[in-house]
Amino acid sequence: MIKRDVFYIAGYDPKGYRYYYLLFKRNLEEYKRRFELKVELSKSDASKDFPFWRVNANDVECQYTFLAWNDIVKKNWSQNYKDALYDCYSFFRIYTITGLFIKFGKESIYQLITGYYPFFYVLFSLLFSLGFGFLTLYFLSFYIPLFFAVLAGILLTYYSNKFLYDYGKKLAVFWIARICSFCANWQERRVGDLEERMELFAQKIYHTLKENQKENYELILLTHSVGCVLCIEVLARVLSLCKENGVDFSRLKILTLGECIPLVSYQKKALDFRKKLEFVAGFDLKWYDYTSVIDGACFPQVDFIRTSGVYAKEHFGPKLLNPRFHTLYKPQNYKKIKRDKNKAHFLYLMSVENNGAYDFFNFIVLDKFLEEKIKD
Repeated sequence: MIKRDVFYIAGYDPKGYRYYYLLFKRNLEEYKRRFELKVELSKSDASKDFPFWRVNANDVECQYTFLAWNDIVKKNWSQNYKDALYDCYSFFRIYTITGLFIKFGKESIYQLITGYYPFFYVLFSLLFSLGFGFLTLYFLSFYIPLFFAVLAGILLTYYSNKFLYDYGKKLAVFWIARICSFCANWQERRVGDLEERMELFAQKIYHTLKENQKENYELILLTHSVGCVLCIEVLARVLSLCKENGVDFSRLKILTLGECIPLVSYQKKALDFRKKLEFVAGFDLKWYDYTSVIDGACFPQVDFIRTSGVYAKEHFGPKLLNPRFHTLYKPQNYKKIKRDKNKAHFLYLMSVENNGAYDFFNFIVLDKFLEEKIKD
């Protein structure tokens, strides 16, 4: 019987554990039907420090704990056009003026294109709306009183901008902008509530690991998107506690999905973050990093340790892997997934249609240890 603890850190998302529980439940049901498995899922339980649910399969007992920080996300969540302009300003100030965009382009042209996509969309929306309003004012001023021409120009500027903003939401423009802005301001955003929350995450993981020093046990730290940035901070603290107290960390496994770590680690001012990244890289961990080209919010197969300038010969790092999503879904379904940027980003957490190199529920629910199930 394998006992497994999974600690999940979500990305920059205001949705709470209920949303992620339903996502897990819906996809697990689909996975069970497709592969004819007997798996039992409990209800979510929020009575303790962090919400969790249990999953039981043949010879496996798994507890899946949601390390919540969505309440902190809500405090910084961009909700209107003004916030979108600030997000794009942050992107321009941190990644463009400093020249970091050149490094991004060198390491991942996909991320560079995705990063500038919301910036140019917002800029185009603003210029188009102002231009449309001004032209309206100009032409109408020849036929109607100036007051009404000005009023018509203002109204058309406002509604054209609103239309483009609402349309941008459907294209996931502002979701990408939020991620980039949050990471651009990581040094400021991590201070305070988030720093305290990450310490709670680390303490929870450390004590769970300390209390389960059995051969038939594994603890998986599972992180997604911006959650992978938090992972470095949390992991550094967990490993520091293990080192200080002589606790064996060999049963700790790391699974990072759709990471965007370079958005923070490439910044010149991120010295403390790079020190933690360097510290983490000094441990020989069972660490697996999955990224895909169709996920526009990640850096596909980029060695973020080496490219962040903290690489040394004695250092270790994650095994960089491609989930090869195109092999896991039927061709017609995969085409739809590629067009849906939001779904493509969350695909790591969903049920597959075919057996292949990546299988989320196999990693989390079924028997054998994680390292036995990873296919290069």
